[in-house]
Amino acid sequence: MIRVNLLPQEERVPEPKLTMQVPRARIWVSAVVIAAVLIPIGGVYLMQRVKIASLEADIQAAEVEHRRLKPQIDRINQLMEQREQLNERLAIIQTLNRGRFGTVELVDEIAQLVPDYLWFNKINEPRPGELELVGQTFSNLMVAELMRRMEASNRFSDVSIVQSEKEKSVSTRNPTGQPVLEFTLAAKIVH
Repeated sequence: MIRVNLLPQEERVPEPKLTMQVPRARIWVSAVVIAAVLIPIGGVYLMQRVKIASLEADIQAAEVEHRRLKPQIDRINQLMEQREQLNERLAIIQTLNRGRFGTVELVDEIAQLVPDYLWFNKINEPRPGELELVGQTFSNLMVAELMRRMEASNRFSDVSIVQSEKEKSVSTRNPTGQPVLEFTLAAKIVH
């Protein structure tokens, strides 16, 4: 059914228009604010994605390079381990060499310091860096002279007499029967 309005224009009742009128300024301001927030966030997001992709590519390249160089790296590690073992062995050999010649030099030094009419029955190193001398002589003066010479050398320090006694009997150590002074000295070895 068709409706025709025959009333003159002035008397006609206008039909209500359904329009949504939203203030245009609010829409534009909201759109600008949303765009101002979303555009930088989107830019940062894209930059981070590009950075992540670049780093992942770098990681993959490094892994490929690592796999390519793995045999050489393993060989270098093996050689370094062998080098360390050889250095340990060399250190042990050097320590043994120092100890081997040190004793000979020590006995030679003592032999040069011994005064006449004094001899040793025993030279002992009870602890590293300490020396014990057991010997015989005819006089306390010879023991004192030995102690003075040892103190004067740069090889010994803290020289002290531990024991000193006269032996008058005839024995295998004293076949003449002359009174002999048996002594024991202690000293520290200066390296």
